[in-house]
Amino acid sequence: MSDKISVDKEQVEHDAEAIAKASQYFTQVDLMPLDMRSTITANENSKTAYQRAQDGIAAMAAALDQDVENIRSLNVAFEQFDHMMGELSASGSRTPAATTAK
Repeated sequence: MSDKISVDKEQVEHDAEAIAKASQYFTQVDLMPLDMRSTITANENSKTAYQRAQDGIAAMAAALDQDVENIRSLNVAFEQFDHMMGELSASGSRTPAATTAK
Protein backbone atom coordinates (compact mmCIF):
# COMPACT_ATOMS: atom_id res chain seq x y z
CA MET A 1 0.00 0.00 0.00
CA SER A 2 1.32 3.40 -0.95
CA ASP A 3 2.04 6.04 1.67
CA LYS A 4 1.02 8.82 -0.73
CA ILE A 5 -2.21 9.74 -2.39
CA SER A 6 -1.69 11.21 -5.80
CA VAL A 7 -4.37 13.37 -7.41
CA ASP A 8 -3.66 14.88 -10.81
CA LYS A 9 -5.39 18.26 -10.45
CA GLU A 10 -5.10 19.03 -14.14
CA GLN A 11 -6.68 15.71 -15.08
CA VAL A 12 -9.51 16.26 -12.60
CA GLU A 13 -10.20 19.68 -14.13
CA HIS A 14 -9.99 18.20 -17.63
CA ASP A 15 -12.53 15.53 -16.65
CA ALA A 16 -14.83 18.14 -15.09
CA GLU A 17 -14.64 20.21 -18.28
CA ALA A 18 -15.46 17.14 -20.40
CA ILE A 19 -18.54 16.47 -18.27
CA ALA A 20 -19.57 20.13 -18.52
CA LYS A 21 -19.31 19.96 -22.31
CA ALA A 22 -21.32 16.72 -22.38
CA SER A 23 -24.12 18.30 -20.35
CA GLN A 24 -24.61 20.86 -23.13
CA TYR A 25 -26.03 18.09 -25.30
CA PHE A 26 -28.89 17.60 -22.85
CA THR A 27 -31.08 20.47 -24.00
CA GLN A 28 -34.82 20.60 -24.30
CA VAL A 29 -36.23 20.69 -27.81
CA ASP A 30 -39.74 21.82 -28.59
CA LEU A 31 -42.01 19.34 -30.29
CA MET A 32 -42.33 20.39 -33.92
CA PRO A 33 -44.69 20.40 -35.62
CA LEU A 34 -47.17 20.64 -32.79
CA ASP A 35 -50.64 19.37 -33.68
CA MET A 36 -53.14 21.71 -32.05
CA ARG A 37 -56.21 20.64 -34.05
CA SER A 38 -56.44 16.93 -33.36
CA THR A 39 -58.61 15.92 -30.42
CA ILE A 40 -57.73 12.24 -30.21
CA THR A 41 -56.45 11.02 -26.84
CA ALA A 42 -53.28 9.63 -28.36
CA ASN A 43 -52.26 13.12 -29.49
CA GLU A 44 -52.49 14.56 -25.97
CA ASN A 45 -50.78 11.48 -24.50
CA SER A 46 -47.90 11.82 -26.95
CA LYS A 47 -47.44 15.48 -26.00
CA THR A 48 -47.41 14.52 -22.33
CA ALA A 49 -44.90 11.73 -22.92
CA TYR A 50 -42.69 14.03 -24.96
CA GLN A 51 -42.76 16.69 -22.22
CA ARG A 52 -41.85 14.10 -19.58
CA ALA A 53 -38.89 13.02 -21.71
CA GLN A 54 -37.83 16.65 -22.09
CA ASP A 55 -38.10 17.14 -18.31
CA GLY A 56 -35.89 14.07 -17.84
CA ILE A 57 -33.32 15.53 -20.22
CA ALA A 58 -33.33 18.80 -18.28
CA ALA A 59 -32.92 16.91 -15.00
CA MET A 60 -29.98 14.97 -16.44
CA ALA A 61 -28.29 18.20 -17.53
CA ALA A 62 -28.81 19.73 -14.08
CA ALA A 63 -27.37 16.61 -12.41
CA LEU A 64 -24.30 16.72 -14.65
CA ASP A 65 -23.81 20.42 -13.88
CA GLN A 66 -23.99 19.62 -10.16
CA ASP A 67 -21.47 16.80 -10.63
CA VAL A 68 -19.08 19.24 -12.31
CA GLU A 69 -19.40 21.63 -9.37
CA ASN A 70 -18.81 18.77 -6.91
CA ILE A 71 -15.74 17.52 -8.79
CA ARG A 72 -14.21 20.99 -8.91
CA SER A 73 -15.02 21.56 -5.24
CA LEU A 74 -13.35 18.30 -4.26
CA ASN A 75 -10.30 19.23 -6.32
CA VAL A 76 -9.97 22.50 -4.36
CA ALA A 77 -10.62 20.75 -1.03
CA PHE A 78 -7.96 18.15 -1.74
CA GLU A 79 -5.46 20.85 -2.65
CA GLN A 80 -6.18 22.65 0.64
CA PHE A 81 -5.91 19.39 2.57
CA ASP A 82 -2.64 18.55 0.82
CA HIS A 83 -1.25 21.98 1.73
CA MET A 84 -2.34 21.55 5.37
CA MET A 85 -0.78 18.08 5.57
CA GLY A 86 2.43 19.42 4.04
CA GLU A 87 2.64 22.10 6.71
CA LEU A 88 1.85 19.52 9.38
CA SER A 89 4.60 17.27 8.11
CA ALA A 90 7.07 20.16 8.02
CA SER A 91 6.28 21.15 11.60
CA GLY A 92 6.58 17.56 12.79
CA SER A 93 3.58 17.81 15.07
CA ARG A 94 -0.18 17.95 14.92
CA THR A 95 -0.34 20.51 17.71
CA PRO A 96 2.03 23.23 18.79
CA ALA A 97 4.58 21.93 21.28
CA ALA A 98 3.84 22.90 24.88
CA THR A 99 6.77 24.44 26.65
CA THR A 100 7.26 25.28 30.27
CA ALA A 101 8.60 28.59 31.44
CA LYS A 102 12.02 28.44 33.04
